[in-house]
Amino acid sequence: MPHGLKLEFADGQRWTIVPVDGRAALIVAELGRVMRLGPGKGGRELWVAVCEESDQPDASVRSEAESAGAVVCRLVAPTDRETRVSQMERIDSVVTREALSGGGLLLHSALAEYHGSGFIMAGPSQTGKSTASRRFRFPWRSLCDDRTLVVRDRNGCFWAHPMPTWSRFKDRGSGGSWPVEHAVPLRAMFFLAQSPADRLEPVNATQAAALILDSAVNLALKARELTEEDTALAHCNGGVNAARALASAVPAYSLNLSRDGRFWEEIERVLPVEAVPGSGRDDRDWSPVSVESLMAGDSQRMVYTGTSMDPSLREPDLLEVKPYSAERVRPGDVVCFKPPGTDRTIVHRVVGVGPDGIRTRGDNKIATDDPWVLRQGDIIGRVVAAQREGRRRAVHGGWKGRRSLLVRRGTLLGRGIRRLVGSLPHALYDFVAGLGPFDRLLPSNLRPRLVRFRCYAARRQMSLKLLMGRQTIGRYVGRCDEWRIRRPFRLFVDEQALRRAAAPVLSSEVRE
Repeated sequence: MPHGLKLEFADGQRWTIVPVDGRAALIVAELGRVMRLGPGKGGRELWVAVCEESDQPDASVRSEAESAGAVVCRLVAPTDRETRVSQMERIDSVVTREALSGGGLLLHSALAEYHGSGFIMAGPSQTGKSTASRRFRFPWRSLCDDRTLVVRDRNGCFWAHPMPTWSRFKDRGSGGSWPVEHAVPLRAMFFLAQSPADRLEPVNATQAAALILDSAVNLALKARELTEEDTALAHCNGGVNAARALASAVPAYSLNLSRDGRFWEEIERVLPVEAVPGSGRDDRDWSPVSVESLMAGDSQRMVYTGTSMDPSLREPDLLEVKPYSAERVRPGDVVCFKPPGTDRTIVHRVVGVGPDGIRTRGDNKIATDDPWVLRQGDIIGRVVAAQREGRRRAVHGGWKGRRSLLVRRGTLLGRGIRRLVGSLPHALYDFVAGLGPFDRLLPSNLRPRLVRFRCYAARRQMSLKLLMGRQTIGRYVGRCDEWRIRRPFRLFVDEQALRRAAAPVLSSEVRE
């Protein structure tokens, strides 16, 4: 039997791709050039056999493969270049499916390397992945522009492998080669959208998990490995769990791309990019972090997570943290610090400064101080600004910070009133709602509005939702033909007018 090709992934999976006959040897040799693989042995074996259209691999080959614990990939004899490419793609698919069953993810994304770290740019077709890959400037390096395999090692770190873009070989394309064994530690993920200007926003873990899964489904549909009917079933178990784990471990961002902007500078401005000695497999002792920071002049940027500073800060606000120099810490400052004896990074407000030290408290805890007392050396700096959805706002300290907190706690009081109204007995609530609607009492920007959403990952289904500001207060349930509106927001909704407004949208969906 001819010698095979060695293929190893960062999670420890090892393959030897072995051709069974001479025709298979030609296909495997070309696959080695495309995936930049060298000869070798070790790990699980994948036997490649070429048969005629109606033939099966020789019985002795099947028996020998079963006894050796090998996987057999049966290929039809190639008749032209297009068929030969399809055969290589099928071998790739067999190996990839095994990686996915081990907890990996195959994403519809480009992969770039910067100082030994990996950065994914994901998105459906026509969002600019290939164009962005060509626009990178040194020291950025594009590794692939369409498919990235993400695997997790025994230490829980995620690594990204570039995978071939097989469409480049079709229709007399230029082809190419990709360093499939070259793994880079995954440092951040970017979900692309086209825009007149480059802009980057943090994405929380829940949103990131949904976008990761959507990217995986998108690629599976594109490659025709899944039909729309079995997409949800194929990804409901392992894919969802893998997407959640990846979203929890690696920070994610929404990246708007302009046609001619220098988007990589926007990435460098926001992300921590630490030089890792060397690159690839030798750096497995380095692990990505989920809270990112960047030294920019005398300030530092961090992504806020959690709820302890609601409503002043909200996940995933991008914070600017400025170190204290000659300034002194004042009550009312929002500070970033590490509590004594821990490695956690926390953002809370200073509530007291005295001889015993500095005391802090989260804004949504009205009466409970933090259990620690800080010293000046525990404080990283003061939060001076927060960015949310492209808008930067100042975060005041001192007496202005305390005044701002009182104003924002008025928002919490409003929430309490809404909860109280929402807990009214059903009969009384229905009676009050029948007296309305009371939307005319609200500012115009807070009045309920009908919004139509289309989900391309789920059979292009359409959904109707009712929004008040940025909050979803109701949704249309098609199988019941009814609107479900959260309490107490029915007080502000004219349901008859809502049905009249939704009718044209629903009828147009039926025509589509």
